[in-house]
Amino acid sequence: MTSTKKHVYKTTHEDDSDTLLSPCFKINSDVALKENPTTGEEYLLKVMKERENYSTVTKCNKDFSKFAQNQSCFVKELPHAKAPDNLKPTIEWQNIQVADFSDVRMYVSRLLLKKSLWPSDVRKLDLDPNNIIAWKNLFERDPKLSYVLGLHNAMLDRGLEILIEILDGVKPGSTINHKTGQWIYAFLACTRQPLLSDTTSILRSLARKCGEIRSHLNPEDESSITAAVPLNIFICLVSRYFRQYDLAD
Repeated sequence: MTSTKKHVYKTTHEDDSDTLLSPCFKINSDVALKENPTTGEEYLLKVMKERENYSTVTKCNKDFSKFAQNQSCFVKELPHAKAPDNLKPTIEWQNIQVADFSDVRMYVSRLLLKKSLWPSDVRKLDLDPNNIIAWKNLFERDPKLSYVLGLHNAMLDRGLEILIEILDGVKPGSTINHKTGQWIYAFLACTRQPLLSDTTSILRSLARKCGEIRSHLNPEDESSITAAVPLNIFICLVSRYFRQYDLAD
C-alpha cells in the first residue's frame, strides 16, 4: 500500500561509498503547495519541491586552474631573513618584550573601553589615508598616544603601511631611527584583535622588513648589537604576540 505522507529527507552516511536518504519530517497529505507559504508545513513542502530540481551531488564543472595561478601573487611571500647568532635575541629576552607589550596593550584596552580616561589632548586625525606626504609629516612629529588612540582599523593599517615604506629608506648597515620606532610601537599597541587578514599581511611585511634590515648589519661590529634591538623587538612582537610564529627567531 502506498503511503500518502509527504517527507522531507535528511542525508545519513552509512559508509564512505553509500549515501542513504531517510525521512526527517512528515508532512500531511492535505498540505497544499503555495507560492507564498503561511505555515511551517507549507514552507517545508515548498523547500522539498524545490530540492527535487537539484541533483543529490553537485560537481563543479568550471576550470579554475588559471584563476589559481593568478592568485599565487597574493599568497607568495618573500623569505624571512634570519639573524646572525650574535644578533639573535634569546627567548628570555623575547618573553620580557612580550610581557611589557602586553601591559601596554592592556592599558590601551582600558582607555578604549572608558573614554573618560583618555588624555585631554586626544583628537581625531583629519588625515586623508592616501595622502602619503601628510602621513610622513605626521611621523616627523614626536609620537604621542593621543595621535593613535581611537583610530579605526583601516587608518591603523594604512599608518603601518606608510611606516614600512619609510623603512625602505634605511641604508644597509643602519637601523630604524628612534622616532620611527616609537611610532611603529604605538601603532602596534593600538592594533585591534582579532586581526583582519589585511592587518596580518601588514604585520608580516613589517617583520620581514625588519629582518631584511637586520641582515645588512655587520655582525662583527659591536654597535650592531644595539642597532638590532628595535628590529628584534618588532620581529618578536609580530611573531610571538601576534602569533606569526613562522617568523620568530
